[in-house]
Amino acid sequence: MANKRALIVDDSTTAQYRLKKMLRRYPLDIDVADSGEAALRYLAHNVPDVIFMDHTMSGMDGFRALQIIKSHPETAMVPVIMYTAQSGDVYTSQARALGALDVVSKDTINATDLSKVMDAIHIYSESAEQREETPDQVESAELIAAANKVTDINAHRIERRAPNPAALEQARNLELRLSHMEHTLEDNRRFITSRVVRELQGLRKNLREELNDILQQQQAAAAPAALPAPEAEQLSRKESKGWSITTTLVALAALVVIAYFLVQINQQLNQSTQVQEQLGKQLQDVSTKVNREPELISPAMQNAGIGQPQPPLASVNDSDFIGDIAWTFNQSGALTFKQNTIDPKPVLRLHELLHRIASNGFKGTATITIFVGNFCVSVDNMGMAQLAKPEGTLGDCMLSSEIYMLERVMDEYTRETNAILSNLTRAPNSTLRLVINAAEGPDDYPERIPTVSARDWNTIAQNNNRIELALTPDEE
Repeated sequence: MANKRALIVDDSTTAQYRLKKMLRRYPLDIDVADSGEAALRYLAHNVPDVIFMDHTMSGMDGFRALQIIKSHPETAMVPVIMYTAQSGDVYTSQARALGALDVVSKDTINATDLSKVMDAIHIYSESAEQREETPDQVESAELIAAANKVTDINAHRIERRAPNPAALEQARNLELRLSHMEHTLEDNRRFITSRVVRELQGLRKNLREELNDILQQQQAAAAPAALPAPEAEQLSRKESKGWSITTTLVALAALVVIAYFLVQINQQLNQSTQVQEQLGKQLQDVSTKVNREPELISPAMQNAGIGQPQPPLASVNDSDFIGDIAWTFNQSGALTFKQNTIDPKPVLRLHELLHRIASNGFKGTATITIFVGNFCVSVDNMGMAQLAKPEGTLGDCMLSSEIYMLERVMDEYTRETNAILSNLTRAPNSTLRLVINAAEGPDDYPERIPTVSARDWNTIAQNNNRIELALTPDEE
């Protein structure tokens, strides 16, 4: 009977070798792909019996490759097992929702775990008599096979194996459907559990409110002993209503005052920006006119130093002035959420600002810090992440760190920012030095429980998703 075929998709040769070694005891022919793109090219001409898919790879990640495999009719029924260092119930639920059969950990996988997974797809280990080869014989056989057969699927096409009989194919499809139903039931169980927890929390909140109302009523009834019970209850209600109205009015007044000051500050910032732009244009016009028409300058003006070559804006290296420039930019340094890439608009504005101050004679270091927010997102059918609906909760979405990993996003943001700003320091006479860092946002998130509002969580994530500038002039 011909061996079944397995495909390992992983960019780590160490992980490939370890899994291939554990799969020796099964009647499998093993092929290897080092990326998601290579796996899709392989599947265009071959249909394996099982796929072991890594999550984090250069280029296309494992989840995106999994979605494409499950969306194609010819490969939709191939069982895919995520072979990754990722772990946790959230990750497992997400993988199964995308169509993965199971998740096995690279760090803790053993023969027992692998046996359970292989039994689920009806691939059983060989008998003891069939596996009496010594380790040396196994290694020699592998070396001979490697010398006579090239398994690099990026450059060669592997001959399609003969299709299975119709009865076996129907049985296999039925088993996969049953497995999918089991996973669906498991996901429904977790959803129902989460919903019950939320309802219990709401019930507990209502009981506390009712208990507080009962205690307040008892205190109000005991306090005015000289009054009859109905009059005391009416008095307590009037006092409570009066305090409620007063508190509401005070809160509204505070909001009005805050809004007024915010509007005033915004107007002052706009006016300051306009004045700076006008002064810059006037200074540039005067400098151009003086350079082009030196004959208009009288001897008295020359003696007074007017029209003589001046150093480029001595105040541009003043620490207070530079601090104001950096502060002004930081007020509008928020980065809009984009899937796994940085918002280019603030970076382009930063490029223009640094170019202007460098052209006006600034000498020093520009320290750029990119803060990355951890957003509550939902994934559509095409695998694209978007912000969760504001009326949703944390239990209805996933965090962007679980999809992309914050370290990877930080590296990508740093690389893209450096690419946009790199030409500022390429000039031979450049007086500007760039230092680009990336970090998690400093603001703390709420406690991570399913009932937290997606709006509240993403408000903090947006505050944490920004770019900040610090300018340090050189000491003269």
